[in-house]
Amino acid sequence: MAKRAKRRPAKKTRRASRKSRSRFLSIVWLLTKIGVVLALIAAVPIGFYFVALDRQITETFEGRRWSLPARVFAAPLELHAGAPLNVDDFIIELLRLGYQRGDPSMPGRFRDHNEAVEVTLRPFVFPDGPRRAITIDVSFRRGQIGHIEAKTGAIASIRLEPPVVGSFFTSHGEDRAVVSPSETPILLIETLKAVEDRNFDSHPGFDLRGIARAAWQNFKAGAITQGGSTLTQQLVTSYYLSRERTMTRKLRELAMAIILEWRYSKTELMNAYINEIHLGQHGVRAIHGFGLGALYYFNKPLAELDAHEIALLVTVIRGTTYYNPYRNPERALARRDRILGTMHEFELIDALELETALENDLDVVTSRRGGRYYPAFMDLVRRQLRRDYDQETLAEEGLRIFTTLDPRLQDLAQLAATVTMKALETERGIDAGSLQVAIVIRRSQTGDVLAIVGGRDGGAQGFNRALNARRQVGSLIKPLVYLEALETKRFHLTSELLDEPLTLADYDNWSPRNFDEDFRGPIPLIRALGDSLNVPTVRLGIDVGIDAIADRVVELTDHEPVRYPSLVLGTVELTPLEVSNIYAVFAGGGFLPNVNTVTDILDSASRERARYELRVNQVAEYAPIEALNTALQAAMARGTGRQSPHARSGAAGKTGTTTGNRDSWFAGYDGDQLSVVWIGRDDNTPHGLSGGVGAMRVWNRIMRDVDAAPLTAGEGMTTIDYRTGRRVPSHCPEAVRVALPDGVDPPRSDCS
Repeated sequence: MAKRAKRRPAKKTRRASRKSRSRFLSIVWLLTKIGVVLALIAAVPIGFYFVALDRQITETFEGRRWSLPARVFAAPLELHAGAPLNVDDFIIELLRLGYQRGDPSMPGRFRDHNEAVEVTLRPFVFPDGPRRAITIDVSFRRGQIGHIEAKTGAIASIRLEPPVVGSFFTSHGEDRAVVSPSETPILLIETLKAVEDRNFDSHPGFDLRGIARAAWQNFKAGAITQGGSTLTQQLVTSYYLSRERTMTRKLRELAMAIILEWRYSKTELMNAYINEIHLGQHGVRAIHGFGLGALYYFNKPLAELDAHEIALLVTVIRGTTYYNPYRNPERALARRDRILGTMHEFELIDALELETALENDLDVVTSRRGGRYYPAFMDLVRRQLRRDYDQETLAEEGLRIFTTLDPRLQDLAQLAATVTMKALETERGIDAGSLQVAIVIRRSQTGDVLAIVGGRDGGAQGFNRALNARRQVGSLIKPLVYLEALETKRFHLTSELLDEPLTLADYDNWSPRNFDEDFRGPIPLIRALGDSLNVPTVRLGIDVGIDAIADRVVELTDHEPVRYPSLVLGTVELTPLEVSNIYAVFAGGGFLPNVNTVTDILDSASRERARYELRVNQVAEYAPIEALNTALQAAMARGTGRQSPHARSGAAGKTGTTTGNRDSWFAGYDGDQLSVVWIGRDDNTPHGLSGGVGAMRVWNRIMRDVDAAPLTAGEGMTTIDYRTGRRVPSHCPEAVRVALPDGVDPPRSDCS
């Protein structure tokens, strides 16, 4: 009985257990159904979220991939037999473009030997058509190009590709030089995978193994040496998200990465990454993409980078500040070498290539990061383009803008400005850094702008004095007075003017004075202009009419002056660029050219978008202009410009000084180029420099390294004595050759 009593509870226990299991399964089934229902309910908003996210990603990704800043190019250097260029200057131009010494069978490489250079020029699409890569041999002789040879024979002329001198990036400062997959080195792509994302080819946008591997490596190193984000996740962060470290942002990044991987191929994603990733900061300019990174750090195209240079760019990805090769070179070098080791580990480079790469320094350029940028010149380019293009077009459509800038001349002008300012301040006891300078250089015959200096610090953005500083021009205005007189045909260069005391009762008894407070009596017109005498100039101005002179100022500068006799002494305020318009008429034989900086614009597919033709307007007859030019040549040789080492080079020029020596001016031109130079202080206080002592000295420095092209002299020139205006033999010490009207025969005289 006892045993049976023990069995009865066991049956109840088994029945209870079955009931419990049944009840549990019922609960599980119920919860499962509830879970399914909840999942279905949740799927609706999640689905809408993913659809909205997909639309946002697609629209932004597609738009951003083709948002390209306009790229601005200088004028190309033309090579031809007889061109004034020596072998050293040619090599400097190649280095400016990022060419390297090496095997010249490769584009972007050259080899120099004696007075010759063998170089393979890169392919380039010019406005008039493409040029394929070509190997040429250029020989030099006595400071000129002797001949140019290619494999097919002699070449009459050929152009170097123009350097990039600016760009129109977006308002938030992003700049990039987009490269296609075919322009991207395989070594870069494989290095990115090896260092940043080893499972890039197979993962769906995220990589759990990569996250685990990075965590383990960071644990072993005791610091963050690797990241767990895939290249796709990094691309999402750069495109769409902030860098805040929150779970919400990370989940959003993950979702976006999955959508990108679903929508686009691995090739498209890698190319987007290569063109998007942030690689540095240069002032307000953000360097994005490896295309621009190669130019910024090494001044050469991405396709020409060596292994150690690719490794450095990949180094910078991890932290553009932390691994900045300019600020933290030792830190950047150490990581670069580790990446080179990884490249060897993954058999991307062999042992010899690794050894060679490790021997290289960082080799980053220090003076031309991403091409030489010229803010002052770019200001004028923007002013011209503003008439035809909006900012969005310039920042997004990938236009290629070709300009008239001469980089070599621009560098010479900036150097002359900087060096001369320091020298003048030191020599004359002027407060260091107080002098400012502006320079405008234009082509004499066409008016094309070749160089602009907006201040003594040429690389800095800021107030552009060449375009915006209005200052009294002093005696630079006087040639306009004499042109008006010559145009009346009542005056010529030997006409007699009176340099005697003058008081103008109709103008508050104003009594003009000469600079030296002296009077010379009757003098020829050419001397009055060449010696920049005030009193005879005022007499002449009143004779021809102040209104006529004022109208000419308006015609040439679009600036209305005060119509008072002091106008003829330069009380009108003009910018250096406006002054260059006046002298462009003299240099151009009576034609006023448009202020031109842009020649051609191509679209992103290298199709012609616009061509800017030369436009000129004849505003003066040639005969009086020719006479004026010979007078200004005499002003250099015998007058206020006689102290210049280039006084007898055949150039024409005029100095200008304002009351109290507040402004120092010089305008000079020859058959090739016209220069206007201004020196002063921003607060308009006196500095004690006349035009001949200050501004002309800057011009002298520029012309020291430029081959002068004398103004073309017409037929029928007459030799006269500069002081008396009489006809004299050419060997006389004060003899000058001038243009006189037909029928004018000055009295003859021997040398006095």
